Amino acid sequence: MRRYAVITGVWLTALMSLVAPQAASGTSWRQEAASGNSARPAVSSEQHRGRHHKGYKMLGLVGMDHVGLTVPDIDEAVQWFQHNVGCAAPLTFGPFADPTTSDPSQNFMSTLLDVDPAAAIEQITMIRCGRSSNIELMEYSAPDQRRSHPLNSDWSGHHVAFYVTDIDAAVADFQAKGVEKYLGPVPVTDGPAAGQSINYFRTPFGTYIELISYPQGMAYEKSAHPALWSPKANGRRASVTSVPGLLGVDHVGITVPDLPAAKAWFTDVLGCTSPLSFGPFLDSSTTDPSQNFMSLLLGVRPETVLNQITMMRCGNGANIELFDYTAPDQDRTFRKNSDWGAKHLAFYVRDMNSAVAYMQAKGVYKLAGPLTVTDGPAAGQTINYFRTPFGTYVELISYPKGMAYEASADIPLWDPRDNRPGPRSGRH
Repeated sequence: MRRYAVITGVWLTALMSLVAPQAASGTSWRQEAASGNSARPAVSSEQHRGRHHKGYKMLGLVGMDHVGLTVPDIDEAVQWFQHNVGCAAPLTFGPFADPTTSDPSQNFMSTLLDVDPAAAIEQITMIRCGRSSNIELMEYSAPDQRRSHPLNSDWSGHHVAFYVTDIDAAVADFQAKGVEKYLGPVPVTDGPAAGQSINYFRTPFGTYIELISYPQGMAYEKSAHPALWSPKANGRRASVTSVPGLLGVDHVGITVPDLPAAKAWFTDVLGCTSPLSFGPFLDSSTTDPSQNFMSLLLGVRPETVLNQITMMRCGNGANIELFDYTAPDQDRTFRKNSDWGAKHLAFYVRDMNSAVAYMQAKGVYKLAGPLTVTDGPAAGQTINYFRTPFGTYVELISYPKGMAYEASADIPLWDPRDNRPGPRSGRH
């Protein structure tokens, strides 16, 4: 049996003082999502333009630090990324569980991570693939754990996209390794996204992986300033990978219930920009299997409609791709962090206290924190989770002096402070 770390002493005292204000927060996030309302007050476009720069500076967001993925078997997932992508895994820590589930004041798991008090984190492993945002793999046990995998069209749907310089070579590499492949590579030849080629794959643990390439940029860049961030900004030489020409995470795709509302949240709260939107897409026929583009390319039902895709840039680091789907079998529920197929987006901020105060001033639903890790290989980081009205957890993270594991790591995790802004256009 694993020996679980628990929050005691100074940590527990600090956590108790942080938890108390959360109990009277009122409407739950699921009620907010169902009603279409968020906790933040309405802000007009004129007000937003006047306050945006000052607020964004207070937030101090650098870029996406990592995307967190909850997987059924963390050893399997780590090995998959190491074998098929050539990622490094320099940081592992855990397990964690509450010392008691009967005392609400000591429910660390529920107040910090919004999961059942009896849930336990079996292990966390951070992996680095190339020179861009990291991937955090998490294995939970929980009495209410959902053990199914979401489709791309479900409200919990998501994927991780890696930029490659030569998509044909990268796809051939994945195929040689036996990775489950969908239709592609598919080049986009019309519209604002023209210039990109993509191919989806699926892992044994339910996560969709996309390979994307746009060596000459995309059509939208002629009129968008600034353009989306690209791993090309950090150099064209592949590093910390076994895939030919893989540069790093280009974006994380998430399916949302209301795309305009999600876009507005990222814009108003995190100061993100949205230079690229395109769609809709649907099959011309749902009875001819050879023309079932939606199922062959994305692994969804043929009747599924992809209403819109909007790409968001949040600082320097992996972008966010928002999807709006309609599907006859769409799962319209949100996943807890402890469920298989759960995900969260973590953004590096320069000053945690200032950033948390900014998020609270914006009315964002805050979980317990900030919590500083003082022991073990992850010592030096401070985190705080938040809940969005569209079912995605957002984490703020900061480690201004690094983390303890770095003293002995041959290859450290990628630090978003090392991400380069890149040119105004991705063509260069």
